[in-house]
Amino acid sequence: MRAFLAAALTVALAVPAQAQWRTHQALATSMQSLAQAHRGRAELVTLATSPGGRAVQALRIGAGANVATRPALLVLANAHGPHLVGSEVAAATAERLLAAYGRDAAVTALLDRTTIWFVPRLNPDAAEAAFGRPLWERVGNGLATDDDRDQRTDEDLPDDLNGDGVITVMRVADPNGEWLVDESQPLLMRRADASKGEVGRFRLLGIEGKDDDGDGRLNEDAAGGTDVNRNFPYNYPHHGLNAGFFSMSAPEARGLAEFLVAHDEIAAVYVLGPQENLLRPWENRPSMGIANEQGVRAPEGTSAGGQLNSIVRGDQATFADLARRFQKTTGLTKGPASAASTGDVLNSMYYIFGKWAVGSRGWWVPDAPRDTAARAGAAAADGNSEDRNALRWFESIGVSAYVPWTSVTVPGERGAVEVGGWKPGVLLNPPAGAQLDSTLARQERFIRELAGMLPSVALRPALVEAVGDGVWRIKVEVANNGALPTTTALGARMRNPRGVRVDLTGAGMTILSGTAVQVLGVLEGAGRSTTLEWTVAAPRGTTLQLTAGSPVSGSATQTISLR
Repeated sequence: MRAFLAAALTVALAVPAQAQWRTHQALATSMQSLAQAHRGRAELVTLATSPGGRAVQALRIGAGANVATRPALLVLANAHGPHLVGSEVAAATAERLLAAYGRDAAVTALLDRTTIWFVPRLNPDAAEAAFGRPLWERVGNGLATDDDRDQRTDEDLPDDLNGDGVITVMRVADPNGEWLVDESQPLLMRRADASKGEVGRFRLLGIEGKDDDGDGRLNEDAAGGTDVNRNFPYNYPHHGLNAGFFSMSAPEARGLAEFLVAHDEIAAVYVLGPQENLLRPWENRPSMGIANEQGVRAPEGTSAGGQLNSIVRGDQATFADLARRFQKTTGLTKGPASAASTGDVLNSMYYIFGKWAVGSRGWWVPDAPRDTAARAGAAAADGNSEDRNALRWFESIGVSAYVPWTSVTVPGERGAVEVGGWKPGVLLNPPAGAQLDSTLARQERFIRELAGMLPSVALRPALVEAVGDGVWRIKVEVANNGALPTTTALGARMRNPRGVRVDLTGAGMTILSGTAVQVLGVLEGAGRSTTLEWTVAAPRGTTLQLTAGSPVSGSATQTISLR
């Protein structure tokens, strides 16, 4: 049943308890207050304005003279509008780090050497819909869209048919339906298995509502235009529901892209949303791409073979290490599978922008006490195990998370129609109290860990050797003291982000071998290095300058005296 809900509700759920989340205005006020209270260590900029007139803001935190140019981490939340916990993680982490600066030695050292950008709400129009009545799931921004092409906009919205203040789903009794009541959890439904002779008893109609515009269809033109998390280039679903007129057509998506181009010091991105790669790290799974007229397939990732469908091999070990660190730092080792990649921001950060990109939902329903009365093998047979676990868990903490099925009248439907299902948001955002508190704490720990991993180029002391009269051999190791490689292997292949550039300069010097300016490939992290060598002609006592760096790795300079 969960698979149906994901499709019918355009994936995702909204908000369980409004009091624990911040409206757009409250969040904007918080960010402005931080920037004012911590001048010199916090700066607020606007990336875009949503179709609903709401500013998409980014907060930069860090201390020191080079805060704007050194390698940076971007924490990005709420591209998927109903995922409000991501906004709270981003905002709360920024608040806690700034408050701890000067009081906590570890935080102070981190912000003295590292810059962190926070974009807590990339899709403010969709998020703001979670604070209205009735509560329902909205993923699209405020762009008015004629979804059903009838020359009217937003005229067939969901309706609260049972008057409980939330929008769930509808089912109708149908002897030709595909769904059965779950034997162990009667509130739930499962697909009938025709291979076992099962016959369905219900048909699911979709989200709760009636035919407001009289065209014979239900809820086909609701408010909400472009889903920002379906509007990015990688795997963009052309003509898909809420995907936008074209890739990057949403001002929120375009604003983020322009921000990344302007801030090429951003080396890594942490995305809080439905796509994840920290419980199940991305792997290299090479396959052949598109076939030509002769049936010959070219390698994927080429103009002939089409887009890459998995990470390149050189990045696999780092993604595995990032997942290991996440699981160790947060204590989270298993959870729901990642949502599919359909124009989402996480995959686009890696495949389009070449960044180190990792993502997490931040929170999901924990394991419930074991149900000893469950039908043996049921979870494995029909895929309802996650829903059963969620029901048991919410019952164990005394939270009413599921609306029991109640009869309603829907004009045009012959069978008995009922409304029920998961309440908006309960499967996506944690309840207030211990669950939210622990989520904020563990996510802050990982953000701090990730920020401390950024690349950091360094120059080991040069070795100078006289090999003749006025002729010198120079050897230098260019190292990366950060844990992350200086760029992804894919980024090096795309030449974006820029590689580490090394310059050797000096008045009166002639280079006999070696190169005055060169761009290095990927420098692996953890202090690993590559050795460069030059032979130069210059008088004894000549002073040379060696510089190495890139926006995503920082820079280092060394003065070399020929003696």
